[in-house]
Amino acid sequence: MEYSTDVDMIAVCNADGSFQPLRFRFEDRDQTVRRVQVLEVLACREIKYVTVEAYEYTCRARTEERETLVRVRYAIRTHRWSLHRRVC
Repeated sequence: MEYSTDVDMIAVCNADGSFQPLRFRFEDRDQTVRRVQVLEVLACREIKYVTVEAYEYTCRARTEERETLVRVRYAIRTHRWSLHRRVC
């Protein structure tokens, strides 16, 4: 998956203000709703471009009994989560 799609995210806001994604769902190209459980957050980095301020999370996740690596982003200005890409 090399495109970005909006997701419905369930995340925890920690006492220090940081987010921890827990699970999310999205509609794929076939209009099937996919549910994804975040098993572990491997990395988090802040992205600052001219028009984009976001946090990008690289996560080990499970979907349909299969584990994969995904990158999800939280856009600070719009308060939206998106599935940026599947790593493998």
